[in-house]
Amino acid sequence: MNQKITFPRLTDLSSDDAEKRRLTLAILDDNDLDLLQVEDILPLLADEEFTIQRLAIAALAELNDVAAIPALLETTADADPDVSGAARAALLEFRTRDAVDPFITGVAHPSPAAREAAVAALRELKSPRAIPALRVALEDSAPAVRREAILTLARVPDQGIKAILLPTLYDSDVNVRRTAVAAVASLRTPEVLAYLLRSLRDTDWTVRRDGAALLAGFPYPGAVAGLKRALRDEYAQVVREAISSLGRIRAPVSAAIAPFLDHEVAEVRIAAMKALGEMGDSAFRVQLSRMLNDPSPEVIGVALDLLERPVEPRFEAA
Repeated sequence: MNQKITFPRLTDLSSDDAEKRRLTLAILDDNDLDLLQVEDILPLLADEEFTIQRLAIAALAELNDVAAIPALLETTADADPDVSGAARAALLEFRTRDAVDPFITGVAHPSPAAREAAVAALRELKSPRAIPALRVALEDSAPAVRREAILTLARVPDQGIKAILLPTLYDSDVNVRRTAVAAVASLRTPEVLAYLLRSLRDTDWTVRRDGAALLAGFPYPGAVAGLKRALRDEYAQVVREAISSLGRIRAPVSAAIAPFLDHEVAEVRIAAMKALGEMGDSAFRVQLSRMLNDPSPEVIGVALDLLERPVEPRFEAA
């Protein structure tokens, strides 16, 4: 049976016997943690045994004392991915308002891993107090930090966030731009539509694909026009998402979609069938019936499924 640690047993945390250190940490319970201070555990973050390091990280998360945040941020740069990952996860447990300032300080840490972890930890706190530090993080040399800053700023309830996020659509890194497109789209205001439409002209097809998919949340004429232009994209993945978004918007553009029933890529043909079903074109049933002769079993399966559903006309062909 595990015995409760008393003050004399706390010395086992600094024992030369690694097994004793490990066991002492492993059997800690809530009562034991009441006897501990952050400084009792901090030396174990540098232990030679990675298991002990992870147990120490878990103990610090349980203590939930913000005094542990700087040391945990340091540990996010550990060479062992299990240890650094455990430290990042532990930092997310600090969700009280007094954790904001230590994380803001961490945004300026010399280690990119620590800066990334600090920015990510600020996300759930949603503190406007962090905005100045997060704006600086948008210019960080590490793309991962910039991505986290975008995601975190998108969660902060502040009227000025839109103006801060829009320039990130022009970031030099593809993955940062993809994150920016999603963040800007999450604002769901007509004012950001023009900026999202720019993503359809991005030099990277994955950004264009993401933009086409996210424009489904903007049922405005400008979005429909942009998505119709995206139908001419050289990448089938972009075309597929543009078709799907036009279907979800239920735009009256069935004449522009119908030719894609003959596209060489089966996923595009499937997207076209589903979109035409959403649009409720009066000729949809005839078009759909001929898809039963498609060479792709997946296309035939979708066609059969759609034919079983009642079609309620919404728009005439345009």
